[in-house]
Amino acid sequence: MRAYALVVLVVLAAGAPVFAADQPNVVYILADDVGWGDLSVHGGGVPTPTIDSLFSRGIELTNFMGWCVCSPTRAMLLTGRHPIRVGTGPEVGGELDTGETTIAEGFQANGYRTGVFGKWHNGNDPDSPEYRAAFAEAFKAMPNKQPSVGPGANAHGFDEAWVYYGGGADYFTRRTVQGRGPVSWWHNKQFRPRDEGYTDDLVTQRAIEFIRASRHSPSFCYIPFHIAHAPLQAKDSDLALVDAETAAKLPAASPRATAEDKRIHAAMLQSMDKNVATILSALEDLELLDDTILVFTSDNGAMEAGSSLPLRGQKHTIYEGGVRLPTVIHWPKGGLVGGKKWDGLCGGLDMFPTLTSMTGSTMPKARPLDGKDVWPALRDRRPSPVESYYFIWRDEDALRTAKWKLHRFCDRFELYDITADEAETKNVADAHPDVVRELSATMDGWADSLGVAVGHRPAPERYHAEPTPEGEVLAVTVTITDMAKPKDRLGITVANWDASQFATDWVEFDIAFSPGTPPRHPYYSPLEGNNSKPFGPLFKPGTAVDQFGRDQSTGPGIADAKRTWEHRIVGLSSTAPGPLGRHGVVFTGGTPGTFTVYLDNLRIRHLDGTTTPLWTNGKDTRTTRFEATELFKDLKVRAVPASDVGK
Repeated sequence: MRAYALVVLVVLAAGAPVFAADQPNVVYILADDVGWGDLSVHGGGVPTPTIDSLFSRGIELTNFMGWCVCSPTRAMLLTGRHPIRVGTGPEVGGELDTGETTIAEGFQANGYRTGVFGKWHNGNDPDSPEYRAAFAEAFKAMPNKQPSVGPGANAHGFDEAWVYYGGGADYFTRRTVQGRGPVSWWHNKQFRPRDEGYTDDLVTQRAIEFIRASRHSPSFCYIPFHIAHAPLQAKDSDLALVDAETAAKLPAASPRATAEDKRIHAAMLQSMDKNVATILSALEDLELLDDTILVFTSDNGAMEAGSSLPLRGQKHTIYEGGVRLPTVIHWPKGGLVGGKKWDGLCGGLDMFPTLTSMTGSTMPKARPLDGKDVWPALRDRRPSPVESYYFIWRDEDALRTAKWKLHRFCDRFELYDITADEAETKNVADAHPDVVRELSATMDGWADSLGVAVGHRPAPERYHAEPTPEGEVLAVTVTITDMAKPKDRLGITVANWDASQFATDWVEFDIAFSPGTPPRHPYYSPLEGNNSKPFGPLFKPGTAVDQFGRDQSTGPGIADAKRTWEHRIVGLSSTAPGPLGRHGVVFTGGTPGTFTVYLDNLRIRHLDGTTTPLWTNGKDTRTTRFEATELFKDLKVRAVPASDVGK
């Protein structure tokens, strides 16, 4: 056990950190896409003996919340602030603002050495001539394509960083993301595309080197493993230890997972367990384990080949199986031993203030936190001070309290008593309308505080406005043939936007229709965005309602039949953060004829009240090539005088 002979009470030089005696180390291991039921300690069929031993020796946090995808959970840990507030979530992506104070910067200010080893996924690769050359080579068929670069992990308070950026990178020597672009593997700001080895083995090696080099001073070591994120890739030596017949019988989060998928996934989990064992052995050899706060957790629920059982849902859902994470803290000197459980509500948001408190450190000046210090409650096994966790995901938002979980969709509520029904099997919303009202109000408070543009709920009254078409307006005309059925759709690009939207952005526009338009009118939708296929409407059922509460994908007409124009505003939370490269109009089959939709004042409204125009007059029109089919023909995209509409 390490002991320091001197407590530094004064700043020895301008800007020098102040630290106290006997400050414990912190090692924070973050698995990737490892669900509740992936671990054998929770009944999983893949042996994870080392991780199981941590649960049997430490304190399990049974109600630890994250997000349902990678980046937001990481941002929660780093900043102690809701991911929507820091520009990431609900989806992956977002460049973490260097104006945010991170947990690493907090520990630095308290005399800690800080290191990160693994998957960053809170921003883009740093800039360097070598990286730009590799990018140009990877995309030589697209010479005008430029890399998106960021400040890198070191800019967020890490003294040492061995990381890759993005998500879903190859595990072997070509650490590319989905086979596209250059290798992403960095030592601080040194681009290292030629390093060889299995990613998580390299991560473990570098983390141990850091721990060893830091043994004479307190350290914060953040180890975001890549396992068990796709692609499914395991070393031959690990695969050889997995019985194929046994693996084939394992449960999986998706029926699409094959027997071979489950076998590789099992091998990856066992590989991770061995790397955790290697880290523990290094801490023991250095006599640091007793005075190290060791956290093991995950970033979200299980991937397709994994398991979040017995919880409902998995990655990409905000049911418990997507956001409730297997988590244990082991700290012998602090009394976190004995294989006991603490059921207090907490999660990634609370780790910054909690670990700061546990180490006797001083919280740095930071933007207001959403997380709370749960250390006194955890230490004394008392109820948590955390009242609720708020999630938003595509067509729903949800609120988790110690007792309840409320899911809110555009057309219904689902309420579950988590204390009696952790698998969320019995919807009791009808039996508890008072609870639904109370929790809905809390959700509204969260949404208003974050400024989130909830796509499946009507915009607040303050965003409502009158239509103001003037000058040129956009007219899009298409002939729908009698061959086109209601399931057939045509998306016509009318505007481009070379920027990214956030979950706090709204899209608003004025819209009108030609006489005789069918009951299902043409409708506006972004056609390209985060996690979408190009040229497909992002306004899917249940994800985009206007201020009147109408689902845009149903093609609503003008609410007031006496009016020609209508102003609409729709939240963009369902696809944020990310680019909305193409915007357009969607026509649906089922009623033959020639129809026109008119648009004006198409713009993005931001949280600070500013707007970004997408289409204001003819010069803004950006139409892709159209080829007539037996379903849709005679496309015309043009600017016409506003005075011509309605005649």
